[in-house]
Amino acid sequence: MKFLFYTIISLIFFFSCKTEKEQEQINQKIFRYNELEVVKNLHPLSVTNEAERRIVHQIYNGLWRLENDGNFYPSLADSTLQIDSLTWEFVLKSNIQLHSTSTKEILTAKDVVESLINWAEKKSKTDEKLPIQTQIFKEIIGNDYEKAFEVINDRKFRIHLQIPFSPLVQLLSCTESLIVPNKKSRLGDKFSPIGSGAFYVDYFEDNHKITLKKNQNYFHKTIKLDTLPLLDEIHVYFYQNPEHIAYKILNNQLDWLPSTEQTQTVLPFIIQKEKELNQKRYKTKSNNITNKSETQSKEFISKFIQIDSFPLLQTAGFEVQILDTSNIDLRANFFTIQSFRQALNMGIYREEFKKIPSYSAPAHEGIFPNILPKHVQQNTQNKADGYYFHPQTSKDILQKIGFDSTLIASNMIKIFAEKKDTLWVNLARKQWKNLGINSILYLDDINKNKADLIATTFKASFADESFLFWSYFDRKSYDKFLMEKEGFLEFEKEETKTVTQTNNQNDSSKISFINKVDRNDLFSIKKLGFDSLFIEYLKQKNEIEREYLSNQLKNKLIRSAPFIEIFYLQTHQIRRSYIAELVPNALGIYHFDRLDKSFLEPAQLIREDYMYEEKSVSSEQ
Repeated sequence: MKFLFYTIISLIFFFSCKTEKEQEQINQKIFRYNELEVVKNLHPLSVTNEAERRIVHQIYNGLWRLENDGNFYPSLADSTLQIDSLTWEFVLKSNIQLHSTSTKEILTAKDVVESLINWAEKKSKTDEKLPIQTQIFKEIIGNDYEKAFEVINDRKFRIHLQIPFSPLVQLLSCTESLIVPNKKSRLGDKFSPIGSGAFYVDYFEDNHKITLKKNQNYFHKTIKLDTLPLLDEIHVYFYQNPEHIAYKILNNQLDWLPSTEQTQTVLPFIIQKEKELNQKRYKTKSNNITNKSETQSKEFISKFIQIDSFPLLQTAGFEVQILDTSNIDLRANFFTIQSFRQALNMGIYREEFKKIPSYSAPAHEGIFPNILPKHVQQNTQNKADGYYFHPQTSKDILQKIGFDSTLIASNMIKIFAEKKDTLWVNLARKQWKNLGINSILYLDDINKNKADLIATTFKASFADESFLFWSYFDRKSYDKFLMEKEGFLEFEKEETKTVTQTNNQNDSSKISFINKVDRNDLFSIKKLGFDSLFIEYLKQKNEIEREYLSNQLKNKLIRSAPFIEIFYLQTHQIRRSYIAELVPNALGIYHFDRLDKSFLEPAQLIREDYMYEEKSVSSEQ
């Protein structure tokens, strides 16, 4: 009888141990992270925030993609050939199976073309509200889609552009270019588009949880031809209470917290919980508690929790706003004078902005940092340089153009900013005030149109400078490939225009105003031969030559100074230390198909006394 009893106990113990071990192995294949932003849709053309962007890049693939080493690699495309300046040929990888639970469906060239046409047909109330990458794609494709796209067979198709656009591969790696086949599957009360990505959507509930499961037929392989993805599932949560989020990641119920905002709100609670733990463990004399706790704090965070920072193609700064108006009104606006805009740039000491949490580096390299691989040596004379701090030069310019700082009412520059940017905006205002440049800050949208400067974050739409140049390029120059457009506005040398007036000086209605002026001409870019150089850039096939032209274009844009770049941004994240380092690409996009969790059992990285009970926390989940 005793033998039977001990046998039963041994079997129960054996199977319970096996169950626990199996559960640990399961957990090693599930990646769990938290988002603060709401995810409402999973279509690349409808992405409104970074949380949605992170997910759609796991569900869909594009023809090409930008990796975290800064290089572009083919994804759906097996080969890409630029036949001439207007014709591109793509061949798809073979047997790319879609997320289908009913029948085995293979991605075809027709599916890709239909998806690209949907992108080209993307509309908004005004085209100006469309993302710049979508505006560019619509422009280079045109409206005749039968002529623009040619399906040759199930795997091969061609794109016939209306105008040359050599960085097409870079454009076809952006989020909007992800291929969404015209096939849908029922997902509860929602319809989830079918993709070809490493994961498919298994569960989707707004503000609660999203579950992505492994695509067993994913076409990408490792270098050793091992199957991908390495994870089985991805669980996305939407906890909002920072203390609750800290509890989850400290107790191994979350693996990763993306975004700078989440890092900043949760980190203080992680540090506090750690101090509470160490005070409990090492409670000795009151004189020794603080020092011991601080020592353990540093050791603990480096062992269990990692905080990472990565540079991005994003820049904090001001955009100059000059509304179309009459020539007479513009004469009183110092922002129409190029040297005044340059003086503002040279009046900023960018190193002082290091106190800003998202600060990465001073913006001395132009609009965006040079974080992508370069083919042209940066020590050449062709290097694109931004502005440095030269306060005396700035003062000399202000004096030369007649900017009188004592005339506060008339020479007060108007700045618009959102509340989240007020810290660095006020620091810039303080530096300008030292030069005699006074300013007023607007925080309400009502006054945004009145502002001379708009505080903003410049974000790269795709990893090529062409999207930046595009905004200052005259599209009409494409028609005949004009060498240059004259007629720029430059008040320092402009000849006096004839203004007819009647003898009655009080009758202002009799004044004859000239036509409204092109805003881009106000920045004197046309004088610098910008259009002709940009056309040459778009026609250039050779990457080295195109990069050389890009630096020339950036220098012209920097000289014209339509922006005041302050500092480059970086993103922060918190992760459990047993998670392999998660590195985004230069656009802040993550690819999880090669992500793996460490073979170290999570239990080995958790001290028993650290599993504290969560205090009563608001149920704001």
